[in-house]
Amino acid sequence: MFANRYAVPELERLAREGRVVAFDTETTGLAPRDEICQLAAVEYVAGKEARTFMRHLRVDRPVSDAAFRTHGISPEFLAAHGVAPAEALREFLAFLGEGALLVAHNLPFDMGMLRNACSRAGVPFDPGAVETCDTLVLARRLLPGRKSYALGDLLADLGAEGVNSHDALDDSRACGNVLLGMVGLNQRPAPGDWISSSAAEGGRRGRRR
Repeated sequence: MFANRYAVPELERLAREGRVVAFDTETTGLAPRDEICQLAAVEYVAGKEARTFMRHLRVDRPVSDAAFRTHGISPEFLAAHGVAPAEALREFLAFLGEGALLVAHNLPFDMGMLRNACSRAGVPFDPGAVETCDTLVLARRLLPGRKSYALGDLLADLGAEGVNSHDALDDSRACGNVLLGMVGLNQRPAPGDWISSSAAEGGRRGRRR
């Protein structure tokens, strides 16, 4: 699923000239059976922020204590402000549209949650049809030797705008700005090297944020 591979100049061209959608999920927990409680995305066109998307989703599973300590989204808030998952997912996929590079930090986690949510809600979605990039994998390749590859630390290292607050919209913007910062660096792999967003390189149940 997460097998797209990019030569760095091609990735830079996609980010600088094309359409990029950086997205993030906040969830009830880290297991595959857990649910998305906040889904957000930021669209970049030709390297500039263009539109944003954010929805809170009603959930059937309880929000775990650990998840609540991370993002602060309570079951009571979701009951009052959340929308039906199918509604939010269809709106997100319409926002994503066709031809965009879909980006996340630790992509297999967020894409796995998105795939599972669509399956449960009966919303058609083919992850293999989407061009993807994992900024966690990219950072490990372009910025070797860092002690931390959390979004907040990468924002600081790159001098990029944004905050890693564990709000899905904030973190989507942080992810997109980290991508744009990295593809503008002079630190690049040797010619012919590749960036891969494969599950083998980026996949974990837990989050690296």
